[in-house]
Amino acid sequence: MPTSVRLLPLTLLVLAACSSGGGETPDAGTPAVEDLCNSREDALTRPECELKPGEPLERFLALDSEPRAGDQDWYRIVLPAGTNARTLLNVNGAYLAASTAVNLSVTILGPLPNGEEGALAKKEDKHAQGAPRPVDIVLPLRDGLENQTLLVLVQDAPDVPSRPNYDARNKYRLTVRIDQNPDEQEPNDTHETATPLVLTQSGELLMGASTGYLATDNDVDHYTFDLEAGKIVYVRVVAPNLDFVPNWRLSYELWRPGFTEKEDEGVVLPQVRGGELATARKIKVGHAGRWTLVVKGYRGTNDRDTAQGDLTQPYEVEVRVLEEEDPQDQTTPDVPDDHDDNDKVQWATTRNLSAATPGGTGSAVSFTGRLGYISDRDWYAVQLPAFGTSSLLRYRLVPLDSGGRFPTLPVTASRVLHVFTLSAVGDNLNEWRENCATRPEVCPRDFSENPDARALVDGFCRRTDLPAPMCVHSSREEAVDNARFTGLSNFRGVIPVPAHAGVVTYYFLVQDNGSWVDDRDYRLEVSWDAEDADELARYVDGAEAPVQRPMASTTAFPAPPDTAEFSVSGQLSHGHGRLRSGTDRLNGLGVRGPLDYDAVPSDVDSYVFDLPTVPPPEDRTWLLQWEVQKLADGGTPHGLALDLTFCDADAPDAGTGSCVPVRAGNRGPLTLGYRSDALRAWHTPANAGTSSLQPLYQLEDRPGSTVVTLAPYACGCLERRFIRGGTLRVDVPASERLDYERVDYTLRTGHGDYPQSYPVDGGTTVACPAVTDGGTTPDGDGGVIQNYAGGCNFTYQP
Repeated sequence: MPTSVRLLPLTLLVLAACSSGGGETPDAGTPAVEDLCNSREDALTRPECELKPGEPLERFLALDSEPRAGDQDWYRIVLPAGTNARTLLNVNGAYLAASTAVNLSVTILGPLPNGEEGALAKKEDKHAQGAPRPVDIVLPLRDGLENQTLLVLVQDAPDVPSRPNYDARNKYRLTVRIDQNPDEQEPNDTHETATPLVLTQSGELLMGASTGYLATDNDVDHYTFDLEAGKIVYVRVVAPNLDFVPNWRLSYELWRPGFTEKEDEGVVLPQVRGGELATARKIKVGHAGRWTLVVKGYRGTNDRDTAQGDLTQPYEVEVRVLEEEDPQDQTTPDVPDDHDDNDKVQWATTRNLSAATPGGTGSAVSFTGRLGYISDRDWYAVQLPAFGTSSLLRYRLVPLDSGGRFPTLPVTASRVLHVFTLSAVGDNLNEWRENCATRPEVCPRDFSENPDARALVDGFCRRTDLPAPMCVHSSREEAVDNARFTGLSNFRGVIPVPAHAGVVTYYFLVQDNGSWVDDRDYRLEVSWDAEDADELARYVDGAEAPVQRPMASTTAFPAPPDTAEFSVSGQLSHGHGRLRSGTDRLNGLGVRGPLDYDAVPSDVDSYVFDLPTVPPPEDRTWLLQWEVQKLADGGTPHGLALDLTFCDADAPDAGTGSCVPVRAGNRGPLTLGYRSDALRAWHTPANAGTSSLQPLYQLEDRPGSTVVTLAPYACGCLERRFIRGGTLRVDVPASERLDYERVDYTLRTGHGDYPQSYPVDGGTTVACPAVTDGGTTPDGDGGVIQNYAGGCNFTYQP
């Protein structure tokens, strides 16, 4: 006997026929179409129109005669006894063929909660020119529907309503499943019906866990748990990897008590098999109470998309409630949080070195802290007493093994360490900010090694949420997945401290720039150190001055003699140094990560050499060598870069006693530094093959030092215009620094007869380009001036 049901009358539109990909004239390869279940009455009365769980049904969506288009297939589903609010009805419609003109549409009709009859669910496959996709509906039922009959309407969803499609070649398949919802927490779709998450004691923390499913379209699951002020809550939601991509993208929301303010949210990346989300938050005094965790599928901006249900993919929820174990962040009851921790610069944890002197007793301090929750910021301060000469401030951050009461949050770490001083030069706060951002004498700055750091430096100078502008002296950023910087090995530095008449305070900020924390301890080590005696000896009237001396003559070649007449020496005590290779600047090297910044990139020792007065032609061979002492373990802490400044006596605006500086050649700055590869020299012919090239420098690894010598092939020389200019300035910074340990370096230089020769393959030698006769010009007094051509052109860069 057919099962009857009270349904609203449904008006069927008579649609004009439209030929489609499935509408060709039948031939031997086209099956005959049997058109069944064409009306609501058929669905309720005919046995072939009943959909039974686990029994697939295949039909054509086409009329059995012309015109073929406009077919609608009706079916019934009889719900079993025991149907309740945890029962799920799954209707799946799909074309198994690779293509079809039909945009399959499936609608489930039945009694609505308000007692009327209508559509309970509807889905369409608008696949355009692509392959057809399944239409899968998972409908949560409700109490009171047992033994009821629902109707299923299958039809085309045409792009043009008056031109429906059909397919007389390929059948669609329709299947039905009726299951109990695997999510035992249902119903918890609203805040009012949330599942209480029971937290039980586990060692020193409270823990709670649950498992659920987002089984139906746009399913939303709510969980609640109580939290006290001052506690840290770790919340983790994970969909285990079952080797397939779920129908939904896992997302969550964490709501404060009252369910009106959202604390946090997250969503996994697209096409992830399962996925993991987690957060860690500290509960403020005003936010104690019942918190709510919402687990759902991501629905796009403003929830405009459908998060399709999935009966096969579970998710897991874990909550841990922990005590605050960072001593600097532990709060006192009834005291506002931000006055009782070091999350703001105003309440930085401070050490005073008032009784110390650089390098003496009590000149080193350390702080232990941890990043235990998102937005945790640890501020520290070190106060230095007045000191009449320049000194150094060393720092290092060391990760420790202690802590780690929850897994590291599953996002990319982006920890940073900044070092500041407050800047207060000017008559008011606006002037303070402007002077900090624009005047290097107020806030030291040098972006030659890291141009991108300008935004960081200017930002801290101009930020309005700080009590005063903050001058960035040093910054270190985590280099994730960079094998050169494991364990935050670049989180260290040496900062120059100018002489100061009163107490000066240096601030240190440790934080993560994103949403990463690990609840593990770290140790920040800070020490006030003395500047080296060589550096202090260079100061004249409070400012560092270059060392000046004559450049001596020698017959030695290619290395100048290792005697005091030809040598100057010093130490390079502070700054991360230069990186001259583009690859190293991109990836970092030694002590310096790719995004690190020092306001003073390197200690620089300056020398001015008086060049000889010699008869024309004045070209002279230039001999150059530098030596850097090794560390106790045999390593070389850094190399040297030599920045050259010549005086051009032939420049149009050169006057008696004045210097027209030349700091660049035809391709860039005149900076020398060791390279091991064979290169073109200034004299190399344009048509020379690569096989004729040689290294410009010779490297000698001695037991206690590393020595670099300008190679004979480089044809090092002093141009005539520079000899007449009178001086050569050499600024010496550290380069490729691998360690901050201070060692001595020695720079040796001299001049000799020009030209010299260099060896080539085959045992022969080739002379550097010689000076030739350049003719004469009248001198204006009846005589002539002898001119010269060729010869030294060392600043030419091929």
